[in-house]
Amino acid sequence: MIILYAVLAASVDEFGLTISDHNKIKRGELINKERKIKGSPWPEISVFASIDATAKESCSVFYAYHEHKDFLPDLLSSVPVKYLSPTELILKFEMRIPWPLKNSKYISGNKLAVYGEGGYKIEWYHVVSNSSKDSHGMVIFLPYNKRTLFIYKSFVNPKSILAGLFRKRVLKEVLRSAKAIISRIESIKKNKKGKLREYIMSLNKSLNGKYIYQNIPREEK
Repeated sequence: MIILYAVLAASVDEFGLTISDHNKIKRGELINKERKIKGSPWPEISVFASIDATAKESCSVFYAYHEHKDFLPDLLSSVPVKYLSPTELILKFEMRIPWPLKNSKYISGNKLAVYGEGGYKIEWYHVVSNSSKDSHGMVIFLPYNKRTLFIYKSFVNPKSILAGLFRKRVLKEVLRSAKAIISRIESIKKNKKGKLREYIMSLNKSLNGKYIYQNIPREEK
């Protein structure tokens, strides 16, 4: 019990979660928090939940970037285009945006890293976009009471002067994405054991300094 409360206390310090938040997460609830960013009509949004899979299983499924279009809401394409290192990749996306805004076409960098004890983190950063001035985010997977603590953070500073009208919709869409990621991971673990082993092998290869996507340009050193 003392160890459990030490873990909870550390989580509060690092992620801003209270013991009450952790109790809700353990009951299967999603927790969301917002942080206002100066100069942006949209806040940074964080979502916390637990996943019925290990941290490595969870991260490996998310790490299959080319398949994001298959499960993330309104994502039309997700294409790896250039390696900066075995664990850092440039990706090109297109996302369906509700009228009167145009579809979002953007390029981001994505970094994979080991995080803490037995955890993993993937961060993404802005490269270029037709719809945003800046964007960044991350997903963290940590061992958590025989499950995985899922931390999903997203921030977009939109270009459109109409963006402020969609502030509430942004939270809804981030929650939809978080739920879709969780559902994808748990479905793969339950129904596609062979596919899950392939994902884990790819994750391990990258962490061991190998390139998992073939025929994709690599940055010259």
